[in-house]
Amino acid sequence: MKRLCCPAAALLVSMVLREVQCYSCNRRRAFAIVCSTCTVPFVAHAEEPIADPDVQLLTEATEVLSSLLENWDKATIDCTYADVPRELLETKNKEKLLEKASEFALFDKSTSVVSCRKTNKIVRDYIGVTGKGPLVGAEKKLLRKNVVQKVDPDSLDDYFAAAESFSQDLSRANSFSYQAGSDFDSINTFAKEEIPERSSNSNLEQARRAIVNANDSLKKALSYVNS
Repeated sequence: MKRLCCPAAALLVSMVLREVQCYSCNRRRAFAIVCSTCTVPFVAHAEEPIADPDVQLLTEATEVLSSLLENWDKATIDCTYADVPRELLETKNKEKLLEKASEFALFDKSTSVVSCRKTNKIVRDYIGVTGKGPLVGAEKKLLRKNVVQKVDPDSLDDYFAAAESFSQDLSRANSFSYQAGSDFDSINTFAKEEIPERSSNSNLEQARRAIVNANDSLKKALSYVNS
């Protein structure tokens, strides 16, 4: 620990030096004697540790998955479609439909209705399978040496078990969300104000459950990583 002389020591130094014949030879010794009688501790400010970039990305990954789950309906429903009203398609309204078509107004608000469909696009972006976001390569980051070294040796088994569960759950989310892009829900339209309830057997719902499990597993794995 470094020592700093108190301001009052200056006068005492001067007095000691008057008694020393060889000023240049004994100045340092006299100053040291005085400082030893009046010291204050020097507190060094420790530098903050630099966060590991892989751990940062994995932490962001849990935040991204949590955000996706909290906004699931908004992320999986696309209401950018416009359909011709069913009554216009009836035989008795054929002439009226042709009239509207001739006026190029089939998609005018007066002749169309906003329809919605289930979509898997945002989900697949969020889980990293399209090459976007912090989930890209998350399984590999969990196994990198710089990350594993931050885990207590006594917790390594639990850490690797959580990492494996995360990998399996994310793989299931990938599979179910991919299938959701071409199943019945992806082509079935419904009115914006008539959003259907979630089907427990739909591909999107099974993908959602897999994402819930993946997020829990990732959080558990990170709980063993020392910052």
